[in-house]
Amino acid sequence: MFVDARKLPSGTSFDTEICIVGGGAAGITLALEFERCGIATCVLEGGQRDFTRTSQTLYKGENAGLPYNLRTSRTRQLGGSSNCWGGWIRQFLPIDFETRDWMPNSGWPLDYTEVASFYPRANRLVQVNDHDFDPQFWYDRLDHNQVKLLRLRGGSLETMVNKFSPPTHFGYAYERQLAEARAVKVLLNANVTEIATCDAAATVTGVHFDNGAQQRFFVRAKQTILAAGGIENARLMLLSNRVDHRGLGNRHDVVGRYFMEHPRVRIGRMVSPRDAAGFRFYDTSYTYHNPSLAVDGTSSSAYVGLVEKVQREEKLVQCRTYFRACWSGEDRDLTEDFHDVWDAVRWRLFDEIKPGMLASVAQRSPRLIASLLYRRLKLAARSTYFQVESIIEPVPDRESRVTLSALRDRFGLNQARLDWRIGDLEKKTLRRMMSLVKQEFEASDIGQIDLQQADEGRLPRIYGCDHHMGTTRMHTDPRLGVVDADCKVHGMHNLYIAGSSVFPTCGNDMPTLTIVALALRLADHVVAQRRLAAPTRNHNGHARAGEMDETRVSVPIAAFSPHAHNAAAGWDDAIPQSRVRHKTKARRDFPA
Repeated sequence: MFVDARKLPSGTSFDTEICIVGGGAAGITLALEFERCGIATCVLEGGQRDFTRTSQTLYKGENAGLPYNLRTSRTRQLGGSSNCWGGWIRQFLPIDFETRDWMPNSGWPLDYTEVASFYPRANRLVQVNDHDFDPQFWYDRLDHNQVKLLRLRGGSLETMVNKFSPPTHFGYAYERQLAEARAVKVLLNANVTEIATCDAAATVTGVHFDNGAQQRFFVRAKQTILAAGGIENARLMLLSNRVDHRGLGNRHDVVGRYFMEHPRVRIGRMVSPRDAAGFRFYDTSYTYHNPSLAVDGTSSSAYVGLVEKVQREEKLVQCRTYFRACWSGEDRDLTEDFHDVWDAVRWRLFDEIKPGMLASVAQRSPRLIASLLYRRLKLAARSTYFQVESIIEPVPDRESRVTLSALRDRFGLNQARLDWRIGDLEKKTLRRMMSLVKQEFEASDIGQIDLQQADEGRLPRIYGCDHHMGTTRMHTDPRLGVVDADCKVHGMHNLYIAGSSVFPTCGNDMPTLTIVALALRLADHVVAQRRLAAPTRNHNGHARAGEMDETRVSVPIAAFSPHAHNAAAGWDDAIPQSRVRHKTKARRDFPA
């Protein structure tokens, strides 16, 4: 069931079993699992079903490190940032979970198999098949006129494959299930302002939220799960400092630290490809959601990555390199500037237009128009070169962090302040990757790689992939992490965290599938813990005196348990079962 918090009487409060803060991929995954188990659950989503400028403006923040835009790198609406997700899918690798002696702060308190066992269920939620990522598997099943595997002779690089989700925009894909849910209610326009705790700050007593009309509400829950994303999870914990000035779970000053993002760098171009048609499987402009490259309904794409042996021997982190066909007059930087301007104008976020950007786009409009037509008409066969782009695994850095800014939003809450940093190991890996790509591609007679930018002794411009990770990282030691292996906040009895903010490391692959897998694992853990806590019953089938009656869990909640007013007022039960999808932030088509 959906509820518009703007229709609720001011001061309404509710009782529920579980409160989920955030209605993105992780939050909706949890809600669907709890609905299946009949557990009374309230989801608090600050946005609406569709994108609105008013809601998106609340994601504005302060930047203190590498250039980064907090407002446009995520989406504040039902479904969260799955609404601007391009659908890139790949599992994490076993090495991602290892403690690597050359990589500071690496290692998970989980074994790879503990997460991998949830990937099949996660695949279904993101609407892809269960086939593995073996390049030979895909080659054997696809048209060999379109798909050829590179024969790299150096032994340092290998072909890797990713899949494409449709992409699954969780708010739209699971809207009907949420609307028809009996145990789960999704409150829209529910802007969380504080996580309330007991006097010792060890137990969450409830969640305060505002509907945007200066009307405030309260949800009491036995368990609370933060699923608001890698920036907002940390921000909400730091903001909830009424009892402990350090914030929730921040006794050791770890909340917000170790922020990670995948650095994305255009390292050069490949000119004079020997077999442009045979290179199609590696060309993202051709493979991106191409149905002719699908097996059992799931399409795929290839790229090259560092082999694990080289990573270990040369003490490098992971790095993957993509290729994109371009024509002689195409300007990728100009095209990205145009999309930034277009998004800002489309959503009326005019202050996001950087000085000089508009003039640059206008002055070079003929080239821009040609570039856009080229993309629209998919003229890959007429390409004259390939843009070469690498994405590097970030190293967890304690000083790369989210803190609270002195600037405040319209609720009077401190905005997020991001200090994104990358270190020497990432730069070393990138330079080595650039060198290897050039050496192996030219030695293998694939094409000539032009790395003029590297010859100038500086790194090219660094972009992000809109992946916000690590700020409430998982670790067995509360001095080094915020949550334990079960995603429960250290030192707190009933507060959990879902999403990529719990990643201790993140490999160099796409995070969404692992976000969903960890949410499924957390849901199973919460359900199992509730069953363990179920009371022993006497011979009449009733709970013994003084014990909680677990039967409350499976009773669908009609309107929670309002304490101040009739909470049934304002329930929005009826929604169209088939809606035209309204405007949402443009999805990302870069490999992320």
